[in-house]
Amino acid sequence: KDKKEKKASKRESDSDGEDNLAKRARPSGLLDQEDDFMRPSGLLDGPPPPSEFDRFAGRSKSRDVSAFPGFGGKGDGDKGKGKGKGKGKGKGKEGDENPDGEEQGPKEEPNFEASGLLGLEDNSKNGVALKFTMPPEARMPSMKWRIYIFAKTEEKPKIIHIHRMSGVLFGKDRRVADIPTDHPTCSKQQAVIHHRLVAATGQVKPYVMDLDSTNGTFLNGKRIEPARYYEMREKDVLKFGMSSREFVLLHAGSASHMKIDPSQLMSDSE
Repeated sequence: KDKKEKKASKRESDSDGEDNLAKRARPSGLLDQEDDFMRPSGLLDGPPPPSEFDRFAGRSKSRDVSAFPGFGGKGDGDKGKGKGKGKGKGKGKEGDENPDGEEQGPKEEPNFEASGLLGLEDNSKNGVALKFTMPPEARMPSMKWRIYIFAKTEEKPKIIHIHRMSGVLFGKDRRVADIPTDHPTCSKQQAVIHHRLVAATGQVKPYVMDLDSTNGTFLNGKRIEPARYYEMREKDVLKFGMSSREFVLLHAGSASHMKIDPSQLMSDSE
């Protein structure tokens, strides 16, 4: 009897297991969903129903177009009316530099002529423009010319070897002056000495020129005209303005055998 009951329970359990396998073997429905997914959706047949986002965008469309002209369909661009899409695209000319319609003249061609700036730079010293230009006949002298400077405050004269210079500038501006004058009545650029070649004789001689100074340049006690060269010779004396300093022109030969008395060279008036 017990054996029969065990066999019956075993058959029932086997049948239950088969039923469970049969249930698990049923279609899951995924293939049906895939088939539904691959079927035509009908989107091409007509527009989809409006969504919440579309309804919201439709309500705010008028405000967006009015707030940002030039976007979307018809609208005024930045430079004219147009029907195109995007910023300012349309029939009007974008970026027209002449809105009044006036015709502009031809563009000026570049000028390659000499501006004179390089010449001005060459005719300057320490950033200060000079009031004179070097003459084309300027040469270095063979004679060893010197300038002896006599002042009341000094017993011995100061000697300047000007034969080593192509030009000698006198003045109050120490930035450019080769021989400072240091007197209130003198100009910043008072006078200049150039060694010039004389074509007739082939000699190089010193010439002095006043640079349009305020109180004048005096050669041997006589005031010379500005902007004109005056030939200088041995023992000539230069004075500037109201200064008592005397600038005597000598060369190595004359200075070696000539005795100079400073008291006879200096004037009494300051």
